[in-house]
Amino acid sequence: MEGSRFFVYRWPLVVLIGIFVVGMYVRAVDVQEPWVAPAWTDTLKNPYPLSWGTRTVSNTVLEDGGKLYQAQCAVCHGKSGHGDGLPGMEMAVKPANFHREEVRRQPDGALYWKLTEGRGTMPSYKQRLSDDERWRLVAYLRHLSESEEIAGKASGAGPGLAPGAFDFKPGLASTYFRLPEQVTNAYASELQHVMLDTVVSGLTLPWSMAFSPEGELFVTERSGTILRVRGRDQAPKPLAGPLPAELRDIKLHPRFVENRLVYITYYIEPTADSGGYTALMRAKLTDSNSLADTELLYKAGPFKQGAFFYGSKIAFDFDGHLFFTVGISGRRENAQDLSRPEGKTMRLNEDGSLPPDNPFSGKAGVLPEIYTYGHRMHEGLNFDRETSLLYATEFGELGGDELNVLKPGANYGWPEVTFSREYSGEIITGDTLRADVEPPVHHWTFAPADLEIIRGGHYPNWQGNIIIGGLAAKSLLRVELTGSVYQRDEWLLPNIGRVRDVKLAPDGFIYVMIEDNGLIIRLIPIQQQ
Repeated sequence: MEGSRFFVYRWPLVVLIGIFVVGMYVRAVDVQEPWVAPAWTDTLKNPYPLSWGTRTVSNTVLEDGGKLYQAQCAVCHGKSGHGDGLPGMEMAVKPANFHREEVRRQPDGALYWKLTEGRGTMPSYKQRLSDDERWRLVAYLRHLSESEEIAGKASGAGPGLAPGAFDFKPGLASTYFRLPEQVTNAYASELQHVMLDTVVSGLTLPWSMAFSPEGELFVTERSGTILRVRGRDQAPKPLAGPLPAELRDIKLHPRFVENRLVYITYYIEPTADSGGYTALMRAKLTDSNSLADTELLYKAGPFKQGAFFYGSKIAFDFDGHLFFTVGISGRRENAQDLSRPEGKTMRLNEDGSLPPDNPFSGKAGVLPEIYTYGHRMHEGLNFDRETSLLYATEFGELGGDELNVLKPGANYGWPEVTFSREYSGEIITGDTLRADVEPPVHHWTFAPADLEIIRGGHYPNWQGNIIIGGLAAKSLLRVELTGSVYQRDEWLLPNIGRVRDVKLAPDGFIYVMIEDNGLIIRLIPIQQQ
């Protein structure tokens, strides 16, 4: 489940949909033919004309266009528009550099048409942005190209390392995606140098990914598509079968190779006759690339809100139990109501039945599936197989984003005890700690998504660290712990995009799924020559 505002300014939800671009023009030698707008686009009249070197539109128009650009386009085009954002460095067709003469000389109508129609990896924004929003963005691009204040040489997004000074560490290999022949797009953290390697692109609102032990990757898209990915040289193939819309998490059974079972969460939209539900289903992957024998194991609700507000995550422990998160929207106090499902973590057996040793089992007026309560939106869930601790990230309102260790029967406070504030800045509660409420490991302000615990793999300097995806922060957060006690953290990959999922795959590499630009990026350890 996630909040209704991801940024301090407010734009329609459609603006959050993946843009690696506003790539009105891309130099695509040997990849694509030059993108030429139809002659009739010269007749399109820009309501916000901006002559080169002359500001003829209001500051409000430029500020609005700038917010759109920085939130959505700077990921790949760079903060200054030089086409040097981190993901773009790995693309075969490079993002547009808006300072190039061939972009500057294009008429406003041509830029507007390209933004409207899209091509290749650049989607059409005909339905996603209003006419006025597209024109404001064109005005800002004109301003961006001629403004020395904005168009400095450094975008602030790049790693600042010379790729030629690095090699891959010896012995690296992967059964999922072959490694590149040489190091490009090098990035330095405090303790680890890595290369950002784009292995999948072109996804549309991806939510989760799962790696099979057999060298395949499964990806859910919100629309109701599950993609099966086999290497970087083959196009992802959608699974057939009765798949619902509004997909969320996907997890493979711990013994997937034997039983082929796949677990999926999704949201059932409310109708005039019934409410909405967060649902958990199980299916079997067949040899014909389809899901069969689907079973609805559990659904939480009814809720009045639409699918945008709800997310859900799955985790398995060692003992045949499945954990399933249900966030909350609407009446906050329901998170404290043990007769209601929202704001809770559920504990089920793998077949959807109820474990008799659940913490509230047999208590009158209490849902027996509840494991923890008092959550707002716990968008990340991961069972640490070394310590047997169950970690969750929780999405606060304004601030109060938490990393928690989930303990049976524990109350995590929302909304009675929280570090969050209202989006207006008003205080929700005066209590940030209380004796009967489990305190967070730590809290921040960054809108967290899923998390991964680094055990083994190729990152010796990150062992035991937790890596958390940042949605509003558009970055990763690396958290150092002693046991489960917070020590310090480090922000990684600034402006990479809305990180929805992070996984340490069986090949030992970290994979990062970026929601708004539709990419999956692998972090490959590198060393100086």
